[in-house]
Amino acid sequence: MIEPLRQQESLHHRKGLFAPSLRPTGLPTDPVRRALLIGGVAAGLMAYILWGSFVDRSFELEDMFLIPLMFVVMTLLAGAVTLVGPFLQALRVELALDEAGLRCVASGLVTYYPWMLLGPAQIEPDWRGIPTLTLTNASGRAFMRVPLFGKRVHASAVALLRSYELRRAGPILPAPPIARTLARQGRPMAAWLEALAALGAAGNKRAGYREQAPLELGELPSIVADLGQTPEHRAAAAYVLLAQRAPDLDVVKDAVTAAAPPLVQLLVHLSPAGKAIVSRESIEDVRPFLEPDEAAAIDGAG
Repeated sequence: MIEPLRQQESLHHRKGLFAPSLRPTGLPTDPVRRALLIGGVAAGLMAYILWGSFVDRSFELEDMFLIPLMFVVMTLLAGAVTLVGPFLQALRVELALDEAGLRCVASGLVTYYPWMLLGPAQIEPDWRGIPTLTLTNASGRAFMRVPLFGKRVHASAVALLRSYELRRAGPILPAPPIARTLARQGRPMAAWLEALAALGAAGNKRAGYREQAPLELGELPSIVADLGQTPEHRAAAAYVLLAQRAPDLDVVKDAVTAAAPPLVQLLVHLSPAGKAIVSRESIEDVRPFLEPDEAAAIDGAG
């Protein structure tokens, strides 16, 4: 059974994923803590100078000497603000890789990017000198920049980037002969699942007559385990396997982990024997990355 995500961890390795998920939360790291301290002192000093110069009028004779000090204070305050801003931006981002793409949560918006829509990624300093993970789409345009504060966050981002490039460069294999039968083809979820269940039932009848599954259904285990196949084909193959009379649970268990695409986990959960592999608690973790009609099927299954 897939272990549920533990939200209290700041930088954690999710079981089965290709790289540690990147979520720089928790207490401020040392650079930001120093920025907060310097900014607080600078703001207090500025308030004291302004009070003495314009309200209390006790600094009238010293105004000439306070002007350079004001510039120093304003510079420190501006520097602190420019450092805290990226940190607050990083707090609102979480990235994790799975077998078929990138799971992204940014400022409350949840998005799933399949590999075919993703371009190169890199880590480089921004104009403030802060190391930043930059993600691009297939056309090369940057769609996300994640500031990296602290050695642990930077190491996590390097591991994620390494896995990102390896998976993005992975081969896309040709669809198997049974792919057209497995594909959703724009059907509603209920109709698609009904067709897949019928395919499994037909396999049961023919297997009982011939004492073995037909050749095309014999390809299902390899489709489920093949990362070069689309999530739709892998999900449908897993559903048909689990809809058969004597489902091979071990085959699906070995292939479907927390790294499996959300759609694969969903159809395994919805299959007759799939809740022993992907529990309700586990499927709730990937619900945000599903399409609305797909997520609705979870509630319809009870």
